[in-house]
Amino acid sequence: MKPEQVESLLTAFAQECFIGGHAAYQLDDGSFSIDAGENDVRAIYDEDNTAIKFFCRYKRDMRFYDNKLQTFAAKHGIDTTLTCLQLNSNSGVTIL
Repeated sequence: MKPEQVESLLTAFAQECFIGGHAAYQLDDGSFSIDAGENDVRAIYDEDNTAIKFFCRYKRDMRFYDNKLQTFAAKHGIDTTLTCLQLNSNSGVTIL
């Protein structure tokens, strides 16, 4: 994925998968807000690996967001690699 395509792809994901359908937008720290301001999941573009990484705030919500991501990817023919890492007892990381 080219860097200039990231925001439009994340906006499509946000509008299809979250109530409110807000456009994705980049925050000051470089991450993207994609879940209509809920701040439960964020996206970061990894330019070195040309991949989008998704970070989930709570481990308990990881499966929910993984399902949304996988469904969106399948619908749009996007190849995915799914890796889940536990950061601590309250946080998790999902990489797509």
